[in-house]
Amino acid sequence: MPLLRRAVAIAVLAFYVWFFAQYARYAPPVLSKALWAIAALYAVGVVSVGLGWFWGRWYARGLGYWGIVVGLLMMWQLGLENFLLVWAGSNAAVAILLAGDTMALKFDGRLDWRARFHLDDNGVERLGKSVTRAGMSLPWLLLYVLLPRPAETAVLIPLMLAGAGVYGLLRMRTWGLLALGGASAATTVQLAVAPGPTPLAGVLAALLLAAAVAPFARPLVDRLRER
Repeated sequence: MPLLRRAVAIAVLAFYVWFFAQYARYAPPVLSKALWAIAALYAVGVVSVGLGWFWGRWYARGLGYWGIVVGLLMMWQLGLENFLLVWAGSNAAVAILLAGDTMALKFDGRLDWRARFHLDDNGVERLGKSVTRAGMSLPWLLLYVLLPRPAETAVLIPLMLAGAGVYGLLRMRTWGLLALGGASAATTVQLAVAPGPTPLAGVLAALLLAAAVAPFARPLVDRLRER
């Protein structure tokens, strides 16, 4: 059963790699970058779940939660369209299929990586929350950065910080958490000073990046005090 659940989750993730890549091929240039980027995020989900990387289950569930929120927001605006029901339901399926202790044994429940990073159950739980929230925040951040807007080099700063932060987080480095916090702060500052309506994608990206740091906030403060 776990193998079947894993295979179905991979199939759904792979479908969305194809879906966004197909739309990116025919979309106007101002939209194609964002669509290719979302396709790449789902591709990472396919690889990480398929290869059983310890963080793959968390990351893929984060993508699933992102899909659920997008579906609900669009239903609120457009109504109960069939496509939106399929979109939200399939992303919810990814989150559900990869849930539970039985599935965790194939990923974050393994002892090898826990021993490598010297993590106890509390540390694993904190890391899981952070990775899931980071996985949920990345699509919003990419949409905020890559969708049409006045050309600003500074808008790439949150994306670079978030990318470095996720890498550092998966390597259990303190600077990874600081980079994620910096990405949240940089996004918030840009939203505050930007003219015109505030993009919802940017707001959600900033909040979720901050939420990704939150599980480690107290241990991070204690460690910085020790230094």
